[in-house]
Order: sequence, then C-alpha cells, then structure tokens
Amino acid sequence: MSAAAKEVAHSRGPGRPRDTAKRCAILLAARKLFIQQGMAAVTMEAVAAAAGVSKMTLYNRFRDKESLFEAVVVHTSEAMIAEMSRTQAEGGTLAESLAALGRAFLALTCSPDMIGAERGLMMALHDNPALAERFYAAGPERTEGSVAAVLREAAARGEIQLDDPREAAADLLALWQGGMCKRLSLGLQAPLSAEQIEQRSRAKTEMFLRAFAPAKADG
Repeated sequence: MSAAAKEVAHSRGPGRPRDTAKRCAILLAARKLFIQQGMAAVTMEAVAAAAGVSKMTLYNRFRDKESLFEAVVVHTSEAMIAEMSRTQAEGGTLAESLAALGRAFLALTCSPDMIGAERGLMMALHDNPALAERFYAAGPERTEGSVAAVLREAAARGEIQLDDPREAAADLLALWQGGMCKRLSLGLQAPLSAEQIEQRSRAKTEMFLRAFAPAKADG
C-alpha cells in the first residue's frame, strides 16, 4: 500500500467520521499552493491556513509535506481517471471510447496551471528521487494502467492486436500529448481550446488504431 493510500485509510479508520469535505478542501488548497509557489516553498502551515483547518487537523491526516504531495497527485489522478471513465462510457466504438480518454488526459496535462507548474515540479522531483518515485506511481503510472486496462479488453475482443498493453498504453499517451506540453511550457503555443483537444484526441487515436489493427487473414 502506498503512503497516500495509507493516509486515506488513516483518515477513515475505525471510529473516525468520514469528513470527506474537509479532506477535499485540504487537497485542493495544497494543489493550488504547489502549483502557484512550487513544492519547496509551500509549508504545511500555509496549506492549513488556505484550507481553513488547524495545523493539528492537517497533521492528523498527513504526517508530512511529502505525504500530502503524494495524496494531491493521487487525488488529481483519480479525478482524471474518473473523467476518462465517464467520457469513455459515452463512446460506442473503440475509437470513440479512446478519443474520450484522450480528451480527459489532454484537458488535464495541457491545462495552463499544470503547464505552469511543470518546470518547478520537475526540478523538485529531480532533487528528491524517493519523492519522484512516489509521484510517478501515484500519477503517470496510474494513468497508464487505466488506459492499458481498456486496451487489454479491446485486444481480448479482437479489436486490436498487441503484445504488451502497458507498452501500447504508453505509446498512445505519447501520441496524444506529443510535443504539445513542451511547446506550451516554452510559450510557443497558446493554450488548447476544447475543439483543438477534441480534434487532436481523435486524430491521434485513429493513428494508434491503424498501427495496432488486427492482421487480416490471408484470403
């Protein structure tokens, strides 16, 4: 069990009321401060003040800033995965379902606040390999696993042909994103509109499905 998962269990242990609203307020306040100021500059005291809770309440739920950061990443990842699942259900064909996943993924990863936080975040994680591992497991790895599950089911139905669902998921995520985040972070491109996200997710999904189309039987 990851540290963030243990924090969830701790906050919901026997005899403890499920104060989800307060926990959500803490995570949202922490996320905003991490994005605005960078992880190194944010203090637990500042998070408590922004969330409108006492320091004791905060420390009762998260033992340190690293655990809080991991929980923020898990919370953000879960929200994206939930949106991916919701939008996926709206699609009928595999192409439509995957394009819906792509929309949810790009809407988060290419959002102005995430782009703005990327540089400082990567520097902080580079200097803290242990936290970098926790970040990767809580965010990118979870997202990749969610997409891989969809691809695995599609392969079982014979809709696509692939050897490694995780590797294929990584390929699809890379196709959706491409060099977009890099251009956005360098200020070489304006933020994507909803229409641009829609067009990109569909085009890159179609490219992926052509690459992994089942082999035609010799006739």
